[in-house]
Amino acid sequence: MAVIFAGCFLLASCAAQKVTPTTVHLESSKSDPEHDEIVSEEGVADFYPNRAAPHEIVYIGKSGGTTGLTCMNASCSQMLLQSHGSGVYPDGSFQLIKTDDPNVMMIRDVEGSKVLGYIAKNHGGEWKELPDLEQAQAFEHHGDTARTVGKVVVGVLLVGLLVAAVGAVAAADANANSTTTKCSTFGATTTCTTR
Repeated sequence: MAVIFAGCFLLASCAAQKVTPTTVHLESSKSDPEHDEIVSEEGVADFYPNRAAPHEIVYIGKSGGTTGLTCMNASCSQMLLQSHGSGVYPDGSFQLIKTDDPNVMMIRDVEGSKVLGYIAKNHGGEWKELPDLEQAQAFEHHGDTARTVGKVVVGVLLVGLLVAAVGAVAAADANANSTTTKCSTFGATTTCTTR
């Protein structure tokens, strides 16, 4: 699961594409094991052994920059990120480590001895790199209030429309069973409705 999140973050630069990416499955060759490949306007992403359960992802951008993400353990809770000229990540090697929060990952140096920062995903699906855990946890909930208010407003509008529709149906039903006539009392003429 962490690889999928990290893969989404890794491929975030491909999100604003004009042409739908093409996915192909490549059988193993002398120089490359079996894998899935996604070709887009922005570059090529290779998923080893496949896109559904990747153990390694290599992205080569059109500009020639490369980014690789490799699982360091069986559960992919610890991954090695290697980048060269990607434009998204600084050049070098880093460890990405899954925290107990599925929306927050720790970034460490390649040896794993120093924490460099965190990557967090908010509930709107946006990923961001942050310098400390407190900011990462705060970013995870960034926009929640606006989304909640939006849902409440939509709910209130729907309830209001439902009440108005029920009222209109009731009024139409009441008017369908009534008769309007002219009535006069002591020389004054008025309109009378009987049900």
